[in-house]
This record gives sequence, C-alpha cells and structure tokens, in this order.
Amino acid sequence: MTLSFRRPWVWLGLGLGIVYLRGLFIDVMDVDASQYASMAMEMLRTGHWLELQHHGAAYLDKPPLLFWTAALSFAAFGVHNWSYKLPSLFAALAGVLAVYRFSRLYYARETARNAAFIFASAVGLILIANDVRTDTLLLGMTACATWQLAEYLHGDRRRLRHLVLAGVFAGLAMLAKGPIGAVAPAFAMGTDLVLHRRWRRLFDARWLIAALVAAVLLLPMCWGLYQQFDRHPGQVFNGQTIDSGLYFYFWQQSFGRITGASSWKNGASGFYFFHVYLWAFLPWSLLFIGALWRRFADLMRTRFRLADGDEAWSIGGFVLTFAALSLSHYKLPHYVFITLPWAAILTARWLEHVPARGWWRGQYLVFGLLTVVLVLLLTVVFPTRNPVLWGTVVAFLAALVAIWWQTSSSLHSGSTIVVAGVLAAVATGIILDGHFYPELLRYQGTSVVPRMAVAAGIPLDALASYHQSGDALDVYAGHIVPALDSPAAVDSLSRARGPIWLYTDSTGRVRLDSAGVAYAQALLFHHFPVSRLTGRFLNRATRSTALVPVYLLRIPATR
Repeated sequence: MTLSFRRPWVWLGLGLGIVYLRGLFIDVMDVDASQYASMAMEMLRTGHWLELQHHGAAYLDKPPLLFWTAALSFAAFGVHNWSYKLPSLFAALAGVLAVYRFSRLYYARETARNAAFIFASAVGLILIANDVRTDTLLLGMTACATWQLAEYLHGDRRRLRHLVLAGVFAGLAMLAKGPIGAVAPAFAMGTDLVLHRRWRRLFDARWLIAALVAAVLLLPMCWGLYQQFDRHPGQVFNGQTIDSGLYFYFWQQSFGRITGASSWKNGASGFYFFHVYLWAFLPWSLLFIGALWRRFADLMRTRFRLADGDEAWSIGGFVLTFAALSLSHYKLPHYVFITLPWAAILTARWLEHVPARGWWRGQYLVFGLLTVVLVLLLTVVFPTRNPVLWGTVVAFLAALVAIWWQTSSSLHSGSTIVVAGVLAAVATGIILDGHFYPELLRYQGTSVVPRMAVAAGIPLDALASYHQSGDALDVYAGHIVPALDSPAAVDSLSRARGPIWLYTDSTGRVRLDSAGVAYAQALLFHHFPVSRLTGRFLNRATRSTALVPVYLLRIPATR
C-alpha cells in the first residue's frame, strides 16, 4: 500500500503510536498508579503472588492481575516506567483490535476502521494508557470477551474456540477488577439476544463452558483470598472488618457499592459520568450524543426489535454498563472508561449516514475548544521552553486538519470527520504526554526527591518517610521505603541502621523537633499531589500557594 496523503490511515496510526509510546516513559503518579507499581515490586521481592501485600500488610482492594503482569514485566525488563505500563498498553491495543474485529462482523470495513480509530484516539484511552490502573486491563479484556461472544453467536456455525476464548478474557477481566469483568460482556450479549427475541439462546447450557473456563482462571486468586482472609477472619482493611475475602471480592466491593453494603461512598450524583464523558470521549463527545440519540430513535421506531444482521451489543454494552456504574455510591472518572469501545462503535455506525457538512460545523466547536485548552497548556499553565518546536507541531497538525477538512472529497463523509478528529486527538496526545504531564510531574516530590538524592550522593537504601509519603518513593528508590509513624520510630530506625535520610513535611519536622530528634536538612522540595489538580495550582500566579514544602533530612545514628 502506498503511504500517501490520500490514504491517511497509516500516518494516523503512526501518530497515535507515537503518543502511546511517549506515555510509557512518563513517571507513575501518586496515588493509584504508583501504589500498584510499588505492590508489583513488593510481590516480585517477597514472592507472595497469591496473598497480596502493600508495605507488608494484607491488601484486599483490587484483584491481582495488574500486579501479576507488572511484576512479571519487572522481572523480565527491570523496574522502569515503561515496564510497569507495557502489559496494560498491550491490553488496551487488544481492545482496539477487538473493536475492529467485532465491528467487521456487522459493518463494512470502513465503519470498522473508523470505530477502531475513534476508540484509539479517545482522550480517556490516551490517559488510561499513561496513568495505568486496573481499568486499562479491564477495558481491554471486556472488549475481547464481548468480541469472542459475538464471534460465537454470529452466523450459523458455533465454534467452541470462541466460547473458550470468551471465558478466558472474561476471567482475565474479573482478575483485573472484579465481577464487572463478566457483567459488562453479559450486558452486551443479553441486550442483543433480547432485542432479537432469541430467548432460547439466553438459556443455552453451553454458556457454562465459558463460565467454567473463567472459574478455572479465578481459582488461584480465590485460593489466595481464602488463605489470606477467610482462614483468618476479623482482619481490618481500610477501616472495615473482613471476615471473608471471597465475599468481599464477589459481592461487597462491586455489587455492594450499588446496594450500600460497601463503605466506599463519595457522594457523587447519579449524573456524574455524564459530564465525565464530555471530556473522556473527546474529540468525539458531540458526535456521540447524536449517535446515541439516533440509535434510541431507531430502536423506538422498531419497538425495540432488531432485524437479522443488526446488532445491539454496542447499545447494551454502553447503556447498561453506564447505568450500573451510575448507580454506584462511589464513582471516579476512570470507572466509566470500560464503555469507551461501545461508544466508539455507536459513533462509527452513525457516521455511515450522518450529513458531513452539518456535523463538521458542530466539530468546529469541539476543535476550537481543544485548541484553546492546548494553547493555554503550552503558554499559560506550563509555558513551553521550546516555542519553536511546539509551534511547529501545532501548526503542522492544524494544517493537516484544515487540508483534510476542505479537500478530502474522495473519502466517505464519515471517514473525513474521523480523519480530522484523529488528527486533533494526536495533537492533544502529543501535548499532554510530551509537555503537560512531564511538566506536571516536576512537582511530584515522591518521584523527584529520590532522583535529587542520587545526584547528591545520598544512598537510597537508607531512605525512610515520616508523615509525608507516597508509593512513588518506592518505585524511584528501587525498594519498599519504610513509612514510619512516629518520632520514636524514626529514632529507633536510626539506632538500628545507622544514619537514615527521612522524607517528611513541615508538620513532620515540628514533631521531630518536639520529640528532640536531631537532624540536618539535606534537601528541600516543593511538592504537589499531581493527581488532584486544582485551579490554584494550574494558575501560575497562585501556584506557589498550592505547593507543600517537603524535606529530605539526615537523621544521624544515635546511641
């Protein structure tokens, strides 16, 4: 195939590839990503693969797949930013492939390609491939499980391998983040069968094959939970008394958030994910609103009964999963990213018939707002130190968008919009992963201070923390840094190990002073919790008031 500007898909794929590769090398962020990387390091060091630990204490909050994959990657390649993120990036790319292959079962090649590019270029996927949490694996594995279920049901032939693979991917999804890994594909499949009135297939005994395969994959985790918690009931985790790890995993941590049985509540409204989607599905948010409206209108016109050859997997995968997550008493933005593949398919389906010119005008608003935000990031929030380079990048991508917008008459109208949107997404990704996040992470003391310590000749194996900590300290110190809980513990450690270097904040210093612990200041840094952005921090004029001074103190050996 000739790589020409009349066939832009290879270039668009390369652009997205550059964005995702750049994201691999960005520092992990406190709180979640750094904690998971630290736990993977600890797992590799201790060999506790089935009984999860965090700083030596029993851990229950998340299933083990992310820790297993990251620990194996660390074992193969060493502890690096990219080795932590690499398995999850592969899962995200598997999700992109699943979107394409699923779409090819029901739609033309062009629509399937558009769906894959829409999904791959969504801001939410770009973010979750950089700030890697359990949701990255969940998203990829649920997409693959749904694709394999669709392969099994599509046409007249029922190939057992697709059912087995569906069970494998559903099991992996449950190992990534719990029962939602099986519920989401079931929502998609069930909706399709109901709207086609295929009642007998709903109760086909062969589904037990997929369930059995998934259950076999879950056995090691279940055994670990039983050994760690069920055999030793009454342990306290996050303020909860745990009598059964299995009950916690299969009910309390997932369905319990809907019923209220879980203690996790943050007061987010039932409409929380609606405004999350406005940015998480950029630059496709506006188009998706039109696509979802049209899909519901079509379903109501047919009285929610589909013709043969049509599919409802995407509407069920999106709407029912979105609704279930919205009923939870505890919500965070990345929870809803599991629905991105189905939003992409719904949007690509609609673009087969949408009048191009009318929706181009709507996309002007989206691209205009994105441009304003990106310019502010480059010039106001974190002024670039290389304006010529970034000006060239922005101008080049803006020119490509303009050229395709005006001259791509040979392309299908939906594809023209997709090309323009992906170019906008590439520009956004380059600035986020190439400029914004590297600049932002200059303020994360838990990753910067260990590097400053190395430059100052301070031994990292003597590092400890008190009152101010973060799991990124472990990742960039290369070992689990002791987190001390009192000045007496600081004094005791210095007696036992000789001089130590203590990471702490102003309150920690005051308490050390009150306890009479001697120290000498080695390093000073101004820290900000980078995963909790505020307007005061983003505003350069007030940023200094949002920063917290942190110190590296030398505690001499005491006798």
